[in-house]
Amino acid sequence: MRVDIEKGYIDSYKRIAREVNKAGKPLKVQIGKYEKSLFRKDISAENKKKGLVKNLHELVITIFPVNKKQINDKALKKIKTNIAIIRAILHKIKSINNYLEESFLEELGVIKKSLIVKAVKSNMPAKYLKKNAGVLSKKYIDKIEHTIYEMIKRIIFFDNRLLKQYKKKEVKIIGEEKLEINDLENILKIESELLDALEAKIPPSNRIRPKLFKKDIFNKWSLMALALLSSLEAEYEKEKLIFLRIKKNNRLKKKIESKIKHVVNEKEKLLKIREKRALAMKSFKISDLHRTTFHEYVSAASL
Repeated sequence: MRVDIEKGYIDSYKRIAREVNKAGKPLKVQIGKYEKSLFRKDISAENKKKGLVKNLHELVITIFPVNKKQINDKALKKIKTNIAIIRAILHKIKSINNYLEESFLEELGVIKKSLIVKAVKSNMPAKYLKKNAGVLSKKYIDKIEHTIYEMIKRIIFFDNRLLKQYKKKEVKIIGEEKLEINDLENILKIESELLDALEAKIPPSNRIRPKLFKKDIFNKWSLMALALLSSLEAEYEKEKLIFLRIKKNNRLKKKIESKIKHVVNEKEKLLKIREKRALAMKSFKISDLHRTTFHEYVSAASL
């Protein structure tokens, strides 16, 4: 079986493998640094996401080269703290992606109506959202499996005997992609799926036990977490290239910045509207414009 893989994905997993191999310093808990990044509201969603992805990378690289033979109570406590921060960062990036997928893409003209508006109008929102939830394609899963295979070979603390669990695939390297603004929708959806998968592979801090660091168990969840991080960062590099194009379009840039500023400034008014209408929600018919505006607020206010 052949795997078509972009050069950006190869560069991503090679970079992570090099950094993991170099990592080996004692675990450090930098709560202040990462919490500040989580709760900043004085920067754009784009720049905030950039900082969060950087912090996510640092924390994951710090945790997974851990010396499994030295998992004592003190080390476990530090790991739990860092994992709690990782999960908070994942949630925040997902909030930003939600805003970008819904409001930002509509503002760009990439989509006509947000998924939330369509879901509410369907009268069965939960079922609609589940039906329209993206699923990574077989080809994309093959790329992740290839990444895992390469990481086993490259990261020094993984036993090469793990390679027996994966079939070596023929690889075709794809050159630079021609990315357009319309590609942003699919990129963001893939990122969101990767974020969900990464969160699923990193258990809550209260579920962290010494047994998770036993060789056979640790290899499975750490390998997958590193491969998902690699894929996420490769997709994010595509997103950044598209944002550079958007920035060159001054008219569109000013329009979007104005819209975001308006949404944040209106948060207090919208909260009051929600409180007044909450009790009458069953009989009150909300227009698509109100639904969209309220969803934009919820997303922007959580950035």
